[in-house]
Amino acid sequence: MAIEELLDEEAFDPKKLFNEEEYSTLVIKRDGFSNKQNTAADLIEDLMEPNNTRQENEAIFLKIKESNAGEMLVNALKSVKKPSERAILTAACWECGLDFTQHFLFFVDLACSNDFNVALEAITVVENCEGAIDEDSLHKALKMAESSKSPNAHLLEMLVQNIKQRLG
Repeated sequence: MAIEELLDEEAFDPKKLFNEEEYSTLVIKRDGFSNKQNTAADLIEDLMEPNNTRQENEAIFLKIKESNAGEMLVNALKSVKKPSERAILTAACWECGLDFTQHFLFFVDLACSNDFNVALEAITVVENCEGAIDEDSLHKALKMAESSKSPNAHLLEMLVQNIKQRLG
């Protein structure tokens, strides 16, 4: 936004900043961050740019993986409210190629979302969890999936099947 717009009372309406349909807020707490962590936070924020090309996003995913910024990505995901933004960040989790096994239950919960895009992206993250998951967590995940009231029945069925396969 140009300085002229900020000074022009008719061009800039501060009330719009609180309109969740027009603007979003991605909270990444940067207290005590190193330069590398600040760079990773900037990358995550860049994912929210609506005009990114596929190539630009792929470059961001690669840099997120190189920075091992999975934990930061999950924290950012927890801070967003809008389903469209949640879907973008959830997709970034599997597209960056990091393993989110330690957040398995979090992504199972997202996979039970009423929003189709969020659920689909979260199931993809769950399917890509490669680490060992303890049996107690798998039983909790199965209970979450089977008791979900999400309208995405086919996605829930896929989720349940994935969890059952992991249980053996």
